[in-house]
Amino acid sequence: MEILLVLIILAVAILLYATEWLRMDLVSMLLLVTLATTGLVSVEEAFSGFSNPAVITVVAMFVLSAAIANTGLSGRFGEKLLSLGGGNEVRMIFVLMIGVAISSAFVNNIGATAVLMPVVVNMARKMRISPSKLLIPLAFGSLFGGLCTLIGTPPNILMSELLFEYTGESFRFFDFGPVGVTLTGIGILYMALIGHRLIPTRKSGVLTEAYQVKEYITEVEILPESPLDGKTISGSSLEKDLGLKVRAILRNRKKIPFPRRNRKIYCGDILFLEGNPEGILKIMQSRGLSLIPERDNPTSRPPDEELVVVEASLTPRSSIVGQTLRELRFNDAYGLTVLAIWRQGAPVVKKVDHVILRFGDVLLLQGTEKRIMTLGKSQDFLLLGGVPPVSFQPHRAPFALGVMALVVLLAALGTFPIILTATAGALILVLFGFLTPKQAYGSIDWKVILLIAGTLPLGTALERSGAARLLADGMVDLIGPFGPFFMLSALFLVTMLLTAVISNAATAVLLAPIAYNIALDMAVSPKPFFLAIAMAASACFLTPISHQSNALVMGPGGYKFIDYARVGAPLSLAIWLAGSLLIPLLFPF
Repeated sequence: MEILLVLIILAVAILLYATEWLRMDLVSMLLLVTLATTGLVSVEEAFSGFSNPAVITVVAMFVLSAAIANTGLSGRFGEKLLSLGGGNEVRMIFVLMIGVAISSAFVNNIGATAVLMPVVVNMARKMRISPSKLLIPLAFGSLFGGLCTLIGTPPNILMSELLFEYTGESFRFFDFGPVGVTLTGIGILYMALIGHRLIPTRKSGVLTEAYQVKEYITEVEILPESPLDGKTISGSSLEKDLGLKVRAILRNRKKIPFPRRNRKIYCGDILFLEGNPEGILKIMQSRGLSLIPERDNPTSRPPDEELVVVEASLTPRSSIVGQTLRELRFNDAYGLTVLAIWRQGAPVVKKVDHVILRFGDVLLLQGTEKRIMTLGKSQDFLLLGGVPPVSFQPHRAPFALGVMALVVLLAALGTFPIILTATAGALILVLFGFLTPKQAYGSIDWKVILLIAGTLPLGTALERSGAARLLADGMVDLIGPFGPFFMLSALFLVTMLLTAVISNAATAVLLAPIAYNIALDMAVSPKPFFLAIAMAASACFLTPISHQSNALVMGPGGYKFIDYARVGAPLSLAIWLAGSLLIPLLFPF
């Protein structure tokens, strides 16, 4: 009975993770409460995930990464690195992926992507290519970097800690290196030689470059004195003079999508106009037209301050995801007007105040430079232009880098466990003012922490109830006769496919007890199986939802969901085959 109950809870959890009907952290908390109330784990065990060494280590690494980014070191490193690209797209991809992989091997890969993304967008503008050609390589490079060290990504830390719980043995700091570096080399070669050809050229970039700028949709109302009143769409000045297309008309609360060009427009009509920011800004000077977001959210400013327009992407830690601008009272809170929204490679055809915001959305914002600069310091937004990057601090950066190097060295030598060195390093940087306590708390991705802490009890329930043994026996019966090599390859593949739809950390936690029981059944070492799961969980290239680095570049790159599968499927196949062959050679059964 317990086995059936655990399997039902597991199936429901995977369904909720995959569909995102609820946020992943909420699903994990529901898991925790359900397992405790059903008696599958004790109350103490249900909440033990919050004190798990892996969770605490992940928290410390978020703070360390943010402190280093605060010195401007990552941005300066990115600028110097990209200057080596020499204006050649293939060379730029090669250099970019090596650089971000090195960075994300030691700092949070999402943070590395976020810091370098504005630099990459600016470099693409200078090279006169679409940023879409460089942003997927940036995201994939950050994922590869995570494969190379113990602290590179949460699944590595988790699998090391779970291996210790099961066997008393853990992975050393650079145990991941030989496999990770080899797979990284394969991935970089693939992207530089083949993958970049599969990346589409999407409309994306910075506002000052019309040839690659996004087209947004904004709303305007036809005023009584408008010269457009009673004219047809084709006879109006909208397309000819302003370069704007009418995507829909809202008339007496009835929406008319994709109206014909001979349809007349009248006073009181609300038009959904598609065009680039330059055309949208011209509306403000047009007689007889009222920009709805500007009218509904008037931006107050001193008369001598000029308004500017920038793009801002919502970050993984954004607190405004899941809410509308109306609910947020966005203009009152930030002093900025949202003119339009861009999502998953297309403009949003909907009243901006009513759009439920999602991670990866790009907002077209208007406001004073001072307000924009303030927004750039927020954890909720990543500005894609219009503000200077974090300035490099040469007198502070070496100290922060030295603390990180000491954390790595002491952990690699085995002098102290990584949980202690990482926590001490984070504390030192906060005490020395590299981050304020508030900034330190804000740098932690609490969704990831809750996700890991909430799923760890499910791993315990799978093991204790016998469900993990049942699933392991099934896999052994099916694949076991072919030997441990094929079993490892099967686990690698299952992990990659699960990671495409649910969190990589959750995937690692769920498969660990199954892998351990498989190793017991086959009388082999579980270590290569655990390493395979760690590697496969971070090799998530198939979907934008498989990892936050992928989702982070989706809006700014103008990508569609299918773009990731087109580029990532051949890469995933190559990584699966290489990993399946390489891991048993370096970590024998």
